[in-house]
Amino acid sequence: MKITIVRRIAVIKVIASDMDGTFLNEKGTFDENRFQGELDRLAQKQMHFVSASSNHYQHLLKTFEHVSGPISYVCNNGALVVDERGVIVSEDIIDHLVLRKALDWMLKTPSFFGAEIILVGRNGTYCNLPSQSKRFKASKYFYENMQSAKDLRLVFDSIYKIDITWETGGVLERQNEFNHQFSGRLSATSSGMNGLDVMNAGVTKLTGIQSLLNDWQLSFDDVAAFGDNGNDFEMVNAAREGYAMKNAAQDLLAKVEHVTHLTNDEQGVQEQIDHYLDEE
Repeated sequence: MKITIVRRIAVIKVIASDMDGTFLNEKGTFDENRFQGELDRLAQKQMHFVSASSNHYQHLLKTFEHVSGPISYVCNNGALVVDERGVIVSEDIIDHLVLRKALDWMLKTPSFFGAEIILVGRNGTYCNLPSQSKRFKASKYFYENMQSAKDLRLVFDSIYKIDITWETGGVLERQNEFNHQFSGRLSATSSGMNGLDVMNAGVTKLTGIQSLLNDWQLSFDDVAAFGDNGNDFEMVNAAREGYAMKNAAQDLLAKVEHVTHLTNDEQGVQEQIDHYLDEE
């Protein structure tokens, strides 16, 4: 008796992409006309696009202000998730006592001296640098309603993420030092531009996307994911089709099997979106 084996052909239903260095070019922009057409086709095919970023929600909304369509947002590396309807699906707040201990530790740890520290909160963002400094002004591009705070330990907003950036020196040793100190409570991951993002332990872009998949009754078998840095690894590794960008950081390229043919400046993600849309 002849037995016919029918194999399920993978159909991508969710496209999750990091923003800076991945979906966006080096100028921080993308082809809006092309993407509007892609969003229209995604909606017709009942597919989902997820902006999965270390950036906060208000900045991501501004990024896509000139296009309309079904976009979900995994913000602050998964600490805040907002679906296509603008509904908060999940949020993960850092315990204030743990936050205070982390800030105290950074203030007395030599390797963290001189760091720009930003607390990303539900109601605003708070930075340890003077509002007239060049670094503060540069950071305002990524954060709406950013305020200078003389002592971040006196901020009582609900905090999703700590953004730590240095002008010089690498982040790997600093990341390891922080994670050793706060193991099981907080987790630091590289975010590019010589920075670290710190969230509650276990919070990643992967967990943020998972909360959306639960609502959509889908799994990572239905996902294609794209990233360029260490904070993208979990989601890229879990996706059925996970890609590091051709221009990705070496630590991500070393761990990911698939690499895009085009860089972020060559619209590598949008090219792949068109490929999925054209599949039967």
